[in-house]
Amino acid sequence: MRIAIAGFGHESTMFTTYETPYEYFHLHRGAELLAEYDLEAILGDWNEGIEWLPTLRAQGAAGGPVEPEAYDRIEAEILEGLAAAMPLDGVYLDMHGAAHVVGRDHAEERMLRKIRDLVGPDCILSMSMDPHGNLSEELASMVDLATCHRYSPHTDNQVSRERSIRNLVAVLRDGLRPVRAWVRVPLLLPGERTSTQVEPGATVYALAEEASHRPGVIDAGMWVGFAWADEDRNGAAVMVTGDDEDAVTATAAELAQAYWDARERFEIVAEHGTWDEALDKALAADTPRPLWIADAGDNITAGASGDLTFALTRTLEREDFLASGLSIVFEGICDPESVAAAVEVGVGGVLDRAIGATVDHRFSPAVAGPWTVLELVEGLMGEGVVGAVVDNGQVHVSLHVSRVKFTSLDDPSAWRRPYRVWHDVTGYDVVVVKNGYMFPGQKALAASTFMALTPGGTELDFSRLDFQKVWRPIFPLDHDFVPDLAPRILPGITA
Repeated sequence: MRIAIAGFGHESTMFTTYETPYEYFHLHRGAELLAEYDLEAILGDWNEGIEWLPTLRAQGAAGGPVEPEAYDRIEAEILEGLAAAMPLDGVYLDMHGAAHVVGRDHAEERMLRKIRDLVGPDCILSMSMDPHGNLSEELASMVDLATCHRYSPHTDNQVSRERSIRNLVAVLRDGLRPVRAWVRVPLLLPGERTSTQVEPGATVYALAEEASHRPGVIDAGMWVGFAWADEDRNGAAVMVTGDDEDAVTATAAELAQAYWDARERFEIVAEHGTWDEALDKALAADTPRPLWIADAGDNITAGASGDLTFALTRTLEREDFLASGLSIVFEGICDPESVAAAVEVGVGGVLDRAIGATVDHRFSPAVAGPWTVLELVEGLMGEGVVGAVVDNGQVHVSLHVSRVKFTSLDDPSAWRRPYRVWHDVTGYDVVVVKNGYMFPGQKALAASTFMALTPGGTELDFSRLDFQKVWRPIFPLDHDFVPDLAPRILPGITA
């Protein structure tokens, strides 16, 4: 049995001002790619007799739209690797599902169409995805199996990959061609409304796990979709695969209806308000500290630029906060040039330069110095200095060379990734992070949390975003409509 591995992962917000280059992707090939999956542990005796043929997995953290040259280069290498591996019985596809290439919609659909044309209709394709990817009908129709993570934050990202691999091998061993039922659920919801840490997400998305154990069902998935891109494919979906068409259809219909019925209850999952209200909470005597505040409009885990200075600027304007004696650190502003300048002057040196707003200065400009360098932060994977903590006498700012979320080292939702900044924040009264919902490692360090609805590339007030292409009607942009939730049995894959 010959099975190839390939993957492409990116989450592209179209409401930021920068583009994602080839260099932003982490590339795994050959033995390094195989090592990402413990196939012996996943498959046990089933692994005997399988020849695994790794090609390329290009994984990029969330960011702006992908540069066409970067996408074309990645796609070409994947296709070349698959062509060299032919003939193939199956392909495991490790995807995200929310990439947007500059000037082109439907990035994953374009890639999967070429893969399907190359490997032929008899090859079984099994795809794992992030639930914040978009499972369009076109994409679903090109694969035999699809699954997605069931928890947000994605503490089960590796579990989903393992499930996709097991399902692929099981189908190949049984000689089965799965029945596939797909439903478009007209919801456009961000992760900040659909976390599985609270209701209704905890109950709604758990339905997929239960459904996957029903007779006649191989797997059930409930996709959230990606809210910060303006494509006609964006939105929620349900897909159920199995060997019993009646069971698959009924299960897909049930999950889609439950999803839709919960729509009004998908509210922002944390205490939230404006940035000024976040500072007011910090000042309140009864607020447990440290208070961790999410700068949600500049959420790097959803593709924002990570260099916005709106929150920093407004804090420096709040004389009551500055006079309070509360210590605050902003974790962190993406500004590679300022980090390099900090390295040059060293700890104790002074940066006489403005920081931040190097990419996106729509909402506030770079913040002038001088800034004293308090600490240089070394990378965890031998990358050298990846961050610098600076002080202007009023606030501390952690400058980062890359857009990687700041969370504890043991956070189960955090990938092992280069350029990650970590330093001890013990003793600060307020810690500001550039994400939306809090991740497990962040919540573990916080005594209280608050989500600030700031402006930026991941704006949570959708009325301030200019959607032109999304499929309408869709909730919450539209309210008075009756959705078509009838499952579509996808046609068999043919040449």
